[in-house]
Amino acid sequence: MAPQQQQTVPVGAFFGLPGMTQPFEQFDNLNGIVTVASLSALTPFNPPNPLQKTDVVRWWELETFINWTTTVTGSALSPEAPYNELQSIKMKYQGQYSPMEVESGMDAAFFQMFRPMRGPGQQSIQTLDGTNLAATYANPSIPQTNQNTSGITANPASGSSWVFTLEIPASVFIDQYWDIAPDGGILPGRNGVAAPVAAIVSPQYMGGGERNITPAFNYAAINAANADQGPLTGSTAGAASITQNIRRVGYYGSKDPSVLPSVYNWQYRRSSKRVPFGAQTKVDIPVTEYGQLLSVFVRIFDPTAGTYYNVANITKCQVLYGSNLPRFDDDVLTMQTRFAYQHGFIPPQGTVAWDMMGNTSGNGLSNDMRVLNTLTNANTHIHLEMSPAPNSSAYAVIGTELLVPVTTQ
Repeated sequence: MAPQQQQTVPVGAFFGLPGMTQPFEQFDNLNGIVTVASLSALTPFNPPNPLQKTDVVRWWELETFINWTTTVTGSALSPEAPYNELQSIKMKYQGQYSPMEVESGMDAAFFQMFRPMRGPGQQSIQTLDGTNLAATYANPSIPQTNQNTSGITANPASGSSWVFTLEIPASVFIDQYWDIAPDGGILPGRNGVAAPVAAIVSPQYMGGGERNITPAFNYAAINAANADQGPLTGSTAGAASITQNIRRVGYYGSKDPSVLPSVYNWQYRRSSKRVPFGAQTKVDIPVTEYGQLLSVFVRIFDPTAGTYYNVANITKCQVLYGSNLPRFDDDVLTMQTRFAYQHGFIPPQGTVAWDMMGNTSGNGLSNDMRVLNTLTNANTHIHLEMSPAPNSSAYAVIGTELLVPVTTQ
């Protein structure tokens, strides 16, 4: 009788078992980097080297300490303070998509508000803490309030500081993940059956190919031209130094691949880009990213007015695809109510947002069953109708959260 050949245990078969998969949270090799902010110009963050090329990373954290060395005078506080001190954030990946490529730290903060890496935030329904939705969110004419100004004051005195953390995710946890091919077909799992599984999609194996990964962004000027370009505007004097730390969260590498998380043919990505449109009452904003669209938002800023467009003036907000088929046909009331039931807060002023990974059936589980696959559905776009029209200088920023197709590495 011929001896039986021992089968190889699949990658990830024993992932998460006690004593086998070893998690970590630690500082990366870019810490304590001090940059002196400019009063009138953007200042680039110049790291001396890439991030560590070891282990498996789920996300990074940018710890930012703004130390005011000279009292700022004559300034006004932006509603995006302090997050928009970081501008044009991008994680440069060698040989892959950037997992984050956003216009402003405000976009990174908003993504983080409704899809944080920690706690239950990656479930589709966040803890509402007894919020009375009917009383709080029933009126579509109430102005949306910004969620990010707590503890931040204008004209900071010498010796004071602003401290905040922004996440750069390399993956996302999905409670019920269907492994889908780029053409929309459902792929079978390890047991040959097509069924949803709890999955991390997809962490970065830093040792693979000795890949260089480097964060890149600019620090805003102390005297920003507009409230969207920095936390302070109108400053006549002031100086600050910014200390940047970077942390990493993930799993130690192992010679046994069965105890490490599986890698799928999809990479998690958050992006935002600016779209000018001016004084129009009807606007179509295309989704130009390709993949499984988990969520999408649009925020409108008016530089002439120096503030965000009031969502009470948005009469229609739709997510359309194909031959203008509505995925969401909303007014602001509907948009706010759905988002509040999913996440326990309404978006910041000037922002409309839709979370398709969030399950509204009440079981609290995130899934990719009802997301829009822009690889199989053409003409995905956001349609807005507004009255009155914004000023001619107004623009929109569209933010997208996706799973983009990649080749397994």
